Amino acid sequence: MIGPIADRDRRTLSDIIAEQIYAAVQAGTLAPGEQLPIETELARQLGVGRTSLREAIQKLRAMGVIEVRKGLGTFIVDSSRIDPVHSFAQWAAENKFEVTELIETRLAVETTAAGLACERATETDLARLREANNSHRNAVGVDDLVKYDEEFHGALVSASHNSLLTRMYSMLVPSLREFRRLSLAIPASASRSSKSHEEIIDAIEARDPIRSRNETVKHLWTLYGAVAGALAESPAASHPTKTADRRVWLPR
Repeated sequence: MIGPIADRDRRTLSDIIAEQIYAAVQAGTLAPGEQLPIETELARQLGVGRTSLREAIQKLRAMGVIEVRKGLGTFIVDSSRIDPVHSFAQWAAENKFEVTELIETRLAVETTAAGLACERATETDLARLREANNSHRNAVGVDDLVKYDEEFHGALVSASHNSLLTRMYSMLVPSLREFRRLSLAIPASASRSSKSHEEIIDAIEARDPIRSRNETVKHLWTLYGAVAGALAESPAASHPTKTADRRVWLPR
């Protein structure tokens, strides 16, 4: 049985439900091929409303964690059958406008933070960035990759020593968690990410604000490009998504 939802935070309730079910799958509490209880019973177990539960189920379907078999019910998918690229493409298509705006907001916040960090970062800040990226590089499993990627980018914004930027970024973190989980599951994406982090750190250590901003744009633009590519290939993308001009974000 899955336990009730207890702690509430800035994430939507459907996000919390989806993460709890996903964690149960990762821990083996819910096994591949196992059928989930019917909606009313699962809502009762979790102590949530059916509307929030339905939204969570849709998120988990987009992630490829569960599948709905017509006339039979909802089942846990065997992780060996999950194609991470397909899962990311499907999820990006179903959340295209939210994801696009999240990345654009990250570009605004993090490029500004990277520039300020060149002027304000202390040795302690630089050590935090190095430590977070080393942990990210050596992480085993998607959960650790997500954790240390969050730590790195949190440390980057914190190094700006601008409390408003830090608060703005912290508001984005819960909404970015699914994106990170799916994108970092794609082969080679984690190693590319850590190399890109290294370039950002080197630019900050060199106290070069233009280079640090450019490296941050390059890093985040890779994510933007991944979403755009996923949308282009996904049949779920029935409407064109908004696209940004990379030149807008590059310092001159």
